[in-house]
Amino acid sequence: MKKIILSLSFCIPFLAVAQIPLGYYNTAIGSGSTLRVALRNIIRPHTELTYTPGLWNAYYTTDVKPSGKLWDMYSDIPGGTPAYQYTLGTDQCSGSSPSAEGGCYNREHCWPQSKFSRLPPMVSDLFEVIPTDYYVNNQRGDLPYGIVGGSVSLTFTNGSKLGPNTYTGAPSGNCYEPLDSFKGDIARTYFYMATCYYGADSSNFISWEMATGISFKPWAIQMLLEWHHNDPVSAKEINRNNKAYALQNNRNPFIDHPEFADCIWGTTTCVNAIGEVTPTDQYIYINANPANSTLSINWQNGVDNEVGSIAVLNINGQALFTTSTLNSTSNEASLNTASWAHGLYIVRINCTYGTEVRKVVIE
Repeated sequence: MKKIILSLSFCIPFLAVAQIPLGYYNTAIGSGSTLRVALRNIIRPHTELTYTPGLWNAYYTTDVKPSGKLWDMYSDIPGGTPAYQYTLGTDQCSGSSPSAEGGCYNREHCWPQSKFSRLPPMVSDLFEVIPTDYYVNNQRGDLPYGIVGGSVSLTFTNGSKLGPNTYTGAPSGNCYEPLDSFKGDIARTYFYMATCYYGADSSNFISWEMATGISFKPWAIQMLLEWHHNDPVSAKEINRNNKAYALQNNRNPFIDHPEFADCIWGTTTCVNAIGEVTPTDQYIYINANPANSTLSINWQNGVDNEVGSIAVLNINGQALFTTSTLNSTSNEASLNTASWAHGLYIVRINCTYGTEVRKVVIE
């Protein structure tokens, strides 16, 4: 009996390097805390980088834009023109304390390091510590992320802002709201932290506005799931995940498999993670991935009647395409995706032996 894989041999370069090691998630089973523990055991322990110079050096590969400049989630504008850009190394902070944006970049702990007593390995975890503008980083300080409403205290050059947190259920006080294009990145960073350090490491975390120890407060998980759904995984995140894996020997599961977040903190009931398949077992292909206006799924080499149905879902779990008429002579489905939003989609293939799930990108 064959298993299905969606071939990436026709992909453009950034998907061609979505290098999840074969079998990496084979032990990821179940939902809720069961899956959370399973993923924790996959990604922890990992190789610990030094804070200096380990993180500084890592950014040369993990956070470099195609232009050669630095990715800075506190000042960049994906698809737009930021007010300033940093040159790696040259613009690295070295003791200066800029009083405005654009002075230098430093290291930002998305989950404030004061909330885990600045202890290793969290303090130098590459998935948690990102390069950002010094001034914006300093203004954010230890504030929670949130939705700013009412009287805005500060608006930064890329549109991120500081002010009262008006998200439903959030405690009173100020928060930092990132640009919409980076909210999903932040959410998946938080999912990683709450998974990687769940269990034995939990005692190192203190309670604050967003979490009780290492576990999210209800308002925070609701907001983070919304950000996760509304800002799907990007090429930038896929590339950073692969480069971080090369240095830390672990991955962010919520970039590789966004559905895991709903399996743990949402209402989705999950059984098994996606099984990895060797090239010799391939017989289903996506002939345009990423897709622009057409997505073609081909299963000409399958065993008769083994494939029962195919569905394509967006990141919110909504089915945009379904078919159960798979035994035609063409054995191919061509989908018009011109009206679909750009981002990550999930393809579910129901077979006689179970369900295979793969990712595709619409550009």
